[in-house]
Amino acid sequence: SLAGFVNNATGRGDLGKFSRVAQELNTIFFSPRLIASRFNLLNPLWYAKQPTPVRKEAVKSFAEFIGVGTTVLGLAKLGGADVEIDPRSTDFGKIKVGNTRWDIWGGFQQWVRVFSQLATGERKTQQGKVIPLSKKKFPFETRLDVTERFLRGKLAPVPSLALELFDGSKLYGDEIKPTQELIDKTMPI
Repeated sequence: SLAGFVNNATGRGDLGKFSRVAQELNTIFFSPRLIASRFNLLNPLWYAKQPTPVRKEAVKSFAEFIGVGTTVLGLAKLGGADVEIDPRSTDFGKIKVGNTRWDIWGGFQQWVRVFSQLATGERKTQQGKVIPLSKKKFPFETRLDVTERFLRGKLAPVPSLALELFDGSKLYGDEIKPTQELIDKTMPI
């Protein structure tokens, strides 16, 4: 259990039943073990299943992580940076100076944002406008659209490119330049 906690804390989460096909998942998703670790550490049921000493250490470590992150955001705000505190916003928990954004949360921010958007049925744009997630109201986005965008963002480069070419646009609606996209998505990092 302690090794499992350390693995989750360092981004190497347990894939559970899917461990047998970890290599195949790696061709579809970008870092499936990181995805699993972030999900596990935000899941109260994961903590409940741990033995008491491991649970205490895991909760303590995660609380410290949140405390340090919140302190950094507070100091950045005091230093003049913009810091978004609304979890429905794509900029939630990010430090923004001009057009540059820093995400200090190591992959946790995205999960909190998407869960908040799904729970409230609203999302907040970068311009500060709150948009209801409804097929009946402009821009006619739903919770399913939010979920699809989140999952598309977790795809590995090649499946992501295939989906963008099939869809005819990039994840956020930008125009596709096939030659440049092919180079960008197939070059090693």
